[in-house]
Amino acid sequence: MATALITGANRGIGLALTSRYAARPGTQVLAVARDLETSADLHALVSSSNGRVRALQADLTSTESIEQLTRAIGETSIDLLINNAGAPGRAEFGEVTAQDVADVFAINAFAPLLLTQALRSRLARGGKVVNITSVLGSLANAKDSDHYLIYGMSKAALNMFSVKLAATLRAHDIAVLALHPGWVQTRMGGEGAAISVDTSADGMVRVIDGLDIAHSGAYLAYDGNPIPW
Repeated sequence: MATALITGANRGIGLALTSRYAARPGTQVLAVARDLETSADLHALVSSSNGRVRALQADLTSTESIEQLTRAIGETSIDLLINNAGAPGRAEFGEVTAQDVADVFAINAFAPLLLTQALRSRLARGGKVVNITSVLGSLANAKDSDHYLIYGMSKAALNMFSVKLAATLRAHDIAVLALHPGWVQTRMGGEGAAISVDTSADGMVRVIDGLDIAHSGAYLAYDGNPIPW
């Protein structure tokens, strides 16, 4: 049975991705979230999954919590790791504090690195690691915008990690992807966002399905279009 581990699985994009992989025969999902108590939808999915969805609590900004999560997973081989958990970071230049930067980078950049590193021995040969990034992490696209300063910085750092990780894992036949979900109608994206959660999730699953080692290290949008670095 194939195993997918998805972080930030209690709502929005993470929950939508969890539901899609849970619907696949022969796939089990490790649904990781910091707050499991308030996610009735995730609990319902777990209850209806016949044991193929397992909810796991973890604060990915904590090294101790990541270690506890790794122990809870045991020796399970992970075929797909989706680093989806993220934070918005809305403070702009002139009002940014050191704590603002630390908080956003902790979940958007450091957590994917530390979790992937902790799970490195469990990543299946021929598997995939997907880092949910943003077009706002593109240096090329940032030249004419002064918004989303810290968020964009953190996603640019995540993009760098994706490229470096692709080089590191290539010898193990593990493909890595930096994937932009689009501007999505979630709590983070807002009701005025361009696309629905379903449109984003369906598109991302298609892109992930099409990922192979020859395209490892790519930076793509949910519709498969490349994004300039």
